[in-house]
Amino acid sequence: MFKKSLIAIAAVAFSASVGASAPYVGASLGIDNNTSSTSNFRGLSPLISAGYGAAFNQNIYLAGEGFANLGTITINNNSTSASSVKTSYGYGLSFIPGVFLSDHSMLYARAGVIRTKFSRANSTATGGQLGLGIQTSVTQNCDIRGEYDYASYNKVGGVSPQADQYTIGLVYKF
Repeated sequence: MFKKSLIAIAAVAFSASVGASAPYVGASLGIDNNTSSTSNFRGLSPLISAGYGAAFNQNIYLAGEGFANLGTITINNNSTSASSVKTSYGYGLSFIPGVFLSDHSMLYARAGVIRTKFSRANSTATGGQLGLGIQTSVTQNCDIRGEYDYASYNKVGGVSPQADQYTIGLVYKF
């Protein structure tokens, strides 16, 4: 499934040749925090990304993005350390459709596949990721981005990890 998603996202991203298009790189800092009666997620995550996006007409934006999550997040199920899992790193691919709110700002969504290494369970799991964000130009080549993402994984070490992440970052367009 991961390979099929990779091929589909790459095909959409690289076939986008209408309107203004550009490759980009980004760096973000994510804050993971989701506490409920059944789970507790906490951590700071540095993220890096690279993608290719294109504007269609004056209102629509489409991009494909690869990303890597370099941070550690501890996930405690039922608030007990005996059932916790800790991430080491993660990577994935996303499809990013957006709508321009003005010449300098865009509202976008993220749909993707994420693969994460869980250190305590000593396993890697694949999950789905959905998100919403806003991106605003600071200069001609530099944008600031704020985003919320939700990720859900299959069972890892007896836990079904789910994570909420809030990120803020910079994007540099070539």
